[in-house]
Amino acid sequence: MEPRPTRISRRTFAQMSGAAALGLALAPASAVADSSHHRPVVRLLTDGNAADVDMDPALLEDAFARVARRATDGRYPGAVALVARHGVVVGERAFGVRVTGTVEQTTTDTIYDLESMTKVLATATIAMQLVEQSRLSLNDRVAKYLPDFAANAKGSVLVRDLLRYSSGLPVDNQKVDTNDVDAIWAFMLETPLEYAIGSSVEYSDLGFRILGKLLETILGETLDSYAKRAIWGPLGMPDTTYNPAASLVPRIAATGPGSLGLRPGPLRGSVQDDQDWKVGGIVGCDGVFSTARDVATFCQMILNGGTYGTAHILSPTSVRQMTSNQTPQVTEAATDLDPTTNLISTPKGYGFELWTHRFSPGGMRLSPGSFGKSGGAGTFMWIDRARDLMIVLLTNRGLPVPFDQPGWNRLIDDVAVAEFCDGVVQAVTE
Repeated sequence: MEPRPTRISRRTFAQMSGAAALGLALAPASAVADSSHHRPVVRLLTDGNAADVDMDPALLEDAFARVARRATDGRYPGAVALVARHGVVVGERAFGVRVTGTVEQTTTDTIYDLESMTKVLATATIAMQLVEQSRLSLNDRVAKYLPDFAANAKGSVLVRDLLRYSSGLPVDNQKVDTNDVDAIWAFMLETPLEYAIGSSVEYSDLGFRILGKLLETILGETLDSYAKRAIWGPLGMPDTTYNPAASLVPRIAATGPGSLGLRPGPLRGSVQDDQDWKVGGIVGCDGVFSTARDVATFCQMILNGGTYGTAHILSPTSVRQMTSNQTPQVTEAATDLDPTTNLISTPKGYGFELWTHRFSPGGMRLSPGSFGKSGGAGTFMWIDRARDLMIVLLTNRGLPVPFDQPGWNRLIDDVAVAEFCDGVVQAVTE
């Protein structure tokens, strides 16, 4: 039987336990502080000791030990965890194996399928660069660049709305019953709105997939080629890429099977989300592969206010916009109810998830104003600007199949990223 198109709403995502789902906002720019009077210190990552940056080495090792135990217990095959403070990498550890059932040990240069971390490592960053270059406005209508998107009363959706997960689009609208890529894109572009534009927050792979398509229309090239030239290359992130080359496969941590059952596992070097794979693997919502060290370099650029060494990736204003609350129409109190509603419905920045007190993957001890990004296959990064701290945890636990509310909650429990983040923060002594 051929797979049928699957439109995924917030309600059905929260309720379903068998249907396939996710492959895992309106504050004006002038309302976001530039912080030019308090510019961050520009640092380059170096390796060093925890005690030198006011962290307790023993407590830090306790946090790493919890990651090791999860791998040993089989909650995921392997992981790489990295912690840095004040630009000093105080711990970078590898655990477990790259491929389930093998003795192929994970190393710190293991490459992971980052899934939705793509939204900030590529898509949102590219969008903000184009805004800075006056090639795009946050207030542009999406249909200006993608006319077919105007179907079904979507002509008023703005680029800003896609970036802040408030466009009215559902979590996803999947079509995998054809190999006709143009037909798949046409189907997605015609998706009706689920709620009034800007009235709520609904995390949307579909929205960022369409945003990526819009950016490629402006760029005249793929997200991959542009990001390598304008973001990852200047930052010195050599292992960050879409669709990794065959030569990198031995270093890649395997996931699988495909999210919609189209491919058996293990998958190694191919994005686990079947919808993204169907359209070529280079999309705005998923598809980037990288290492913990490369992700840490990106995080340090963000902590630096958009600069890393001689590379000027973003302005401080753009960084503040990306990492500040862009969705005042929702509140943490009404939406931070469990791990799934935290992902789907809590306040958001442009691309970034924002820390909340109860069910954030960043745990319960990060400073207010912290932010990060989750990847549906079990990868996470969190940044605590007040402590000048970053936490990266990459695993190949793999997408929940099906990707539903019980599945995402189990992944959060399996990876225990909140426990790891809490342990790292506990190690900070000043």
